[in-house]
Amino acid sequence: MSDIVKATPAPLALSMPEEERQAVMAAFAVNCASGSITEFDLPRIKVNSGTALWLIPGLEGDTTAQSIEGVVVSARDTRVYYKSKDAGNVPPDCSSIDGVHGKGDPGGECAGCPLAQWDSGENGAQACKQVKQLFMLRGASMLPEVVSLPPTSLKAIRQFFLKLATQGIQYYHCILRVELEKAQNAQGKVYGKAVLKFVRKLSPDEISRAEEVRAFVETFSTRVTPGAATE
Repeated sequence: MSDIVKATPAPLALSMPEEERQAVMAAFAVNCASGSITEFDLPRIKVNSGTALWLIPGLEGDTTAQSIEGVVVSARDTRVYYKSKDAGNVPPDCSSIDGVHGKGDPGGECAGCPLAQWDSGENGAQACKQVKQLFMLRGASMLPEVVSLPPTSLKAIRQFFLKLATQGIQYYHCILRVELEKAQNAQGKVYGKAVLKFVRKLSPDEISRAEEVRAFVETFSTRVTPGAATE
């Protein structure tokens, strides 16, 4: 095993003993099949509004960090619309899990929706936000956390995924770090802009496990409603 692998261990879900991992996955499969994991049940990591810090939920309350690191086992482009500015941690009024078909109020095709047009929201933005959702395995967590990247970070992740593709690396075959750098919009409001960095490629055994987790996540990810990218 190389020094970099030793220095950057894979998430526990990809490195725990096989017998224990199979038992845990089987238990999750039963729970997911019963519909118990839906909506906002998965932990959600967002950009802390007005800062360049991630807001990370935990057993003892929320914490903040400038970067997060793990394996993205699934990713999707979504849209989210809230009628109220202060909706809180609730499902949006309208959302799309593929960025194409909206469900809710108003619902319908996203491309022709007035709320998806520029200048429909504040300061010339879209009222219905584009949000990139990453299902990321980190540390000792056995289920992925949903990392939501706001519109200002979409270009960065597109470019990063393209760079991986040019090297023949699928995004769920590596450990990556998502840092937030401080930026300001035209109105002077501070926000966190994502910077993605490659840490290392997974070993063949880790890749095999990551692909199993990816297949598992995709059995229930369509039941996970998109949410806001900032707190």
